[in-house]
Amino acid sequence: MTFNAIPLLTALLPAVGVHACYVIAASLGHLSWCVPYFADCVSISAAGRHPPESIVFRATVIPTAVLMVIYWKLSYEWLKAIGRPAGRRGRAMLTLGVVAGAGLFAYGSILGEVGDLYKLQRRVGMTLFYVFTVLAQALLTVEAWAAARGGARVSAPALNALVVVSGAVGVLGLLSFLSWAFHDDYRRYEDAFEWTVTLLILLHPLAVWAAWRETGFKARLDVSGEWP
Repeated sequence: MTFNAIPLLTALLPAVGVHACYVIAASLGHLSWCVPYFADCVSISAAGRHPPESIVFRATVIPTAVLMVIYWKLSYEWLKAIGRPAGRRGRAMLTLGVVAGAGLFAYGSILGEVGDLYKLQRRVGMTLFYVFTVLAQALLTVEAWAAARGGARVSAPALNALVVVSGAVGVLGLLSFLSWAFHDDYRRYEDAFEWTVTLLILLHPLAVWAAWRETGFKARLDVSGEWP
């Protein structure tokens, strides 16, 4: 059994699922029709707040959290396979990625629940997901570049895609912070920032998937032994 489609699933499942939730919510009148990537629209959480879209949302987010944990473990093994030793950056990447997945799971598991404690849990879960995923992706990008310089067969387009996505997330995060700090109408753009950063984050595993294919990496589940 191979697991090489894990990066693809990690990217496409949430991208398709969350957008589908928004369409369902707007079609049922739970949200107004707008373009989520523009100002004055809705948050990602709002797209999965009411049934039946909330069912689709949880069925998307919770499996994605599990996929993320598997994805980061396999990415760690991929870096070792292409010549990067299990150093501090690689271990930090793996730890950050796993914690990010746990944060996403905590967020998705209580979405729609009412109460200050649930609100705090959602906020902590989302913070862990976004911050730790961005940091883990940056470390993966650095390690992939180092491996390519050491002779690994990772093409320039795949490496450039990793750098562009990581850089774009960093720039957008900085712009979001500056807007929050210096503009009174930040709330108008906050949700658009969230949608755009999320989309960029999901593009990163697609570039990793391409890099896995180029280097011939095969992630398999092997079971061996004799029946007693």
